[in-house]
Amino acid sequence: MAEEYGGLKSNLSGDGWTLLGVGRIFLVMALSVFILPVQYIAVRLMKSRGWWSLAGLWHRAVCRILGVEVRISGTPHEHNGPVLYACNHISWLDIPVVGGHLKNASFIAKSEVAGWGAIGLLCTLHKTIFVNRERRSDSARQRDALSQRVEQGHSLILFPEGTSTDGMRVAPFKSALFSVAERADEASDHHLLIQPVTLAYTAVNGMPLIRSQKPVVAWLGDVELFGHLRQLMSRARIEAVIEFHAPVTLAEAGSRKALAAYCEAEVRRGLERAHRAELKMGPQSPALPAPDTDGPFDPSLGTT
Repeated sequence: MAEEYGGLKSNLSGDGWTLLGVGRIFLVMALSVFILPVQYIAVRLMKSRGWWSLAGLWHRAVCRILGVEVRISGTPHEHNGPVLYACNHISWLDIPVVGGHLKNASFIAKSEVAGWGAIGLLCTLHKTIFVNRERRSDSARQRDALSQRVEQGHSLILFPEGTSTDGMRVAPFKSALFSVAERADEASDHHLLIQPVTLAYTAVNGMPLIRSQKPVVAWLGDVELFGHLRQLMSRARIEAVIEFHAPVTLAEAGSRKALAAYCEAEVRRGLERAHRAELKMGPQSPALPAPDTDGPFDPSLGTT
């Protein structure tokens, strides 16, 4: 029976758990029993980058169990300092997909996520920084937490849309969320690099993930997590694409608004390329050249 899902007509059914889904849940639980207690200790005791090894291993192993094949386009920027990765947000599945491939990077999430049961626990074990956007009284504490994390050399993962989407589009990036770049620059003797990242889920069981099937992976707020988990666990194989774009600094962008516009435009173009590829619509358009770090930032890169 078709259901309305965030404006999409979906043909997802209300069937119960499949044998494949039950087996995957069992394997994830078995994996977690061995890894998560050690990861908890590592998060508590390790201030350096050593904590990520087990976290990344857990995320990649979960993806393997769930049948998620991740294809990387481009490379995450590596230099002596931390990086802020600005990524679009589609599903709870983004956590293991992205978290398993961005070394020494912690998530930045809204404070409500901490109370989302298993998801909140997983975010905590990935040293997530929870930010309360409503209470101004917490701003000083949050600024200190972000500054401390950057000073320790940790990179950060931000979902600038502020919510999950249906995977067909990119929601406007909220420039206010890029204040972390300002705070990081204030806490460091060098400028924080911001790298846009596009995440796309392109196929299920070897078939293009067309519009009506996007709800298989996309998780919007009006859908119960348990029901969505049951549906996704029943799919044999899911293909995901992570595309890394040219990094930029806040100083090169000139303002948070221009920085948000640049990252949003890059991520949107990456999602369009992923959609063209999954529908076999010909070669992808070439990526834009990296910004000229020796000259002024061209704001047109973020507005065209």
